[in-house]
Amino acid sequence: MNSPVQVVLNSQDYVRLADVNPGGSNKDFYADRDAAFVQHREKLRNQVLGLEQTGVSKRGGLIYAHVALQADAWAKSHRPVNKIFPGSHVGPSYGGPLGSIVVELEASAISRIAATISSAEPQTNWVLNKDGKRVAKPSRERSEVGAIESVRVYSSADRRNFSLEQAVEWLSDRRTGGSYYIETFISDRSVNERQSAGFRLRGAKALAAFRTELIELGLPIKVTQLEERWVTASLFVITINPQALGNLDEARRIHEKLIGFLDEQPIVRSILLPPVLQAAKLESDEIGPANLPVPANVLSTYPVVGVIDSGVTTHPALAAWSAGDTGMVFGTDQDVGHGTFIAGLICGADALNSHPLFQEQKCRFFDLGLHPTSEGSYGQFYPRGFVDFLEQLDAEIPAAKMAGARVFNMSLAVTTPVADTSYSIFANLLDEIADRHDILFVLPAGNLDAAQAREEWPSKPTDAMEMLVNYRHAGKDRIFQPADSIRSLVVGAVNPPDEQGVCLPARYSRRGPGPSLGAKPDICHVGGKLDSMSGLCSISADGNLLHACGTSFAAPLAAKTLAAINHEVVGKLSREALIALAIHHADLPAALTHKKLKQVIRDFVGAGIPRLADHTLQNEDSEITLVFSGVLSKGQELRFAFAWPKSLVTEKGACSGSVKVTLVHRPPIDRDHAGEFVRVNLDVYLRQEVIDQETGEATFKGRLKQETPSGLEKERVQHGAKWWPVKRSMVTLDEAGNSSQWRLVVDSLSRSEYAFPEEGVPFTVLMTISDDLGLPIFNEMRQQLQVAGAQIDDIRAEIRPRVAR
Repeated sequence: MNSPVQVVLNSQDYVRLADVNPGGSNKDFYADRDAAFVQHREKLRNQVLGLEQTGVSKRGGLIYAHVALQADAWAKSHRPVNKIFPGSHVGPSYGGPLGSIVVELEASAISRIAATISSAEPQTNWVLNKDGKRVAKPSRERSEVGAIESVRVYSSADRRNFSLEQAVEWLSDRRTGGSYYIETFISDRSVNERQSAGFRLRGAKALAAFRTELIELGLPIKVTQLEERWVTASLFVITINPQALGNLDEARRIHEKLIGFLDEQPIVRSILLPPVLQAAKLESDEIGPANLPVPANVLSTYPVVGVIDSGVTTHPALAAWSAGDTGMVFGTDQDVGHGTFIAGLICGADALNSHPLFQEQKCRFFDLGLHPTSEGSYGQFYPRGFVDFLEQLDAEIPAAKMAGARVFNMSLAVTTPVADTSYSIFANLLDEIADRHDILFVLPAGNLDAAQAREEWPSKPTDAMEMLVNYRHAGKDRIFQPADSIRSLVVGAVNPPDEQGVCLPARYSRRGPGPSLGAKPDICHVGGKLDSMSGLCSISADGNLLHACGTSFAAPLAAKTLAAINHEVVGKLSREALIALAIHHADLPAALTHKKLKQVIRDFVGAGIPRLADHTLQNEDSEITLVFSGVLSKGQELRFAFAWPKSLVTEKGACSGSVKVTLVHRPPIDRDHAGEFVRVNLDVYLRQEVIDQETGEATFKGRLKQETPSGLEKERVQHGAKWWPVKRSMVTLDEAGNSSQWRLVVDSLSRSEYAFPEEGVPFTVLMTISDDLGLPIFNEMRQQLQVAGAQIDDIRAEIRPRVAR
């Protein structure tokens, strides 16, 4: 491997104003179906008039209406916010589940909304376009009425997904802090951001009324708010006095009265049960002393990984690899086995396991042993549960960074599956920590228990699909929160290589997708087989060798590769570039590449197993990888024009070879918009010039294949990664087109009524062009780019001092 990844140093020079897209026109969703439209229009009008009859408007005068959209009306140009629910008249709108919005309004607005719906013309308005074709041209009112599927009151079923009995049982666990987490549509921060004085006044009144009525319940509760410290979160934490929970009947009465009150509060958006953090217990037999290598004297030559876990043993063989710790002490009965096993993988996986997959360079670890394991101690250290744990983590990160850690492994299980419809508050807080400190969290996808584990993954694709179809716990095997974090790298688990060197998905590894149908996990790694002899070895708290399995142990193997990449690159590497490098060069195990598995396999293994850091940063001579990092502001695009490698172009201009493109960007996020929490989408295109042989006219044709079955917004979200911060595409060309001229384009799109951030959106895009026959194109392509004015350099301009593996 003699071809270092090439960084385009002047990437921002290729950022320009994008060509203006006129956007979509009004669409008639009922064109030539006028009778059906009139029936639909009357149904919507009655649903809107029925909002006032629900009785919820009596509290503070506010109503929250859930507006579901037709499947082909998800695009922002179709949203019913110009005529039916304009923000300047009804009030703020919020995101709901994908394909819906939630609108705040007063009872006095209902008659106007109903009248607007009734004003939509009953007949299709046909006109001739410039080509003489007959097309429908509806008014905005008719278009918006047609875009709406239904309107109803935001209800208690939207606010919580647990029963009273489940709440009583869950909050009896002292690790929860006995607290409900309450999200409201209105917060002190959002009141100040409202458009008009009238809206600010009504928001302040509704919030004050909620606080007053909560206290007037007379329950033994303590109410605190999670707002001042955090930018993204605004939570009421309602903690029930532990002494009041001692009597089961009394506890049930308190829960029932509190939940009943919250269910009927219009401004309550969601009622959440706090997650419980767990570190899996290691139950494998120890099989003799673990022989860890001794670190070199020059400790700065090693990358550092932060280990957020239950703590690491002080055994001398492992302590030699420590880069520091938090100093947290939980007592002599603290179980440090889980954290110790992870630390052993980080500094010695290559020495304790023989396969080349484990031969990543050694790393040191910084011990953030923040998770207490003894009975009752969690509530003692973290009275409000998980949110207090995150606040402590936030406070400890700077010390770990000072010791060299930028990548942090957090293999603590939160036994709450992600939701299709929303982005969890816990992922949101973790992402805020990542942004604040410019760090990267690596998280496990979560484990199925033995009773829920799938059958062993068959080697034949047809058998694998049959196994998944017959899985008895379908829908209950989703990844755990906070693996819905979009700033973090989430790792699924595969079995160790079998006799043929094949890695198949582990029986216990939870599956994606993430929230809003986003791609999670991002990558995978070896987590061990669900067996007493798992094939994955590390060190016990006593310094002995033992086997274990879990996504908890796949994650640190990936984390050390990320840390090694970050360590080897000279200069500051953006998080987007770090994530992109790992995902771009990840390899899907050969047994999982069959087309029958294409639509499902990424939910288990993501992009595949990351290459070792050396192989990520330096490739074969038959390929070249370019890295572009920059910032897109409103109305801008990156447009990089280049010529295809001459060796892969025929005399007639047809191009061959393979190309792979990965885009990672850092979008603004806002939980107020639920399933639409990602507010800006960046997309990447690779276009080849196509010359009309008769006229000589040149146009550009996209060459990256879109996996979407149709052009509908819903399909683009589900299959095309639209509104997701990571996109990866690849294609093999067989004498395509008739020109060697190409363009790499990155453009942006913001949500309806969202102001593009003034600071812009950071991004990194990687493009690899390769020849499957092994032609040495690296030097040829590099020279072509330099002649064309690209300022490029090796990603490792200097080679750091290396130590023995």
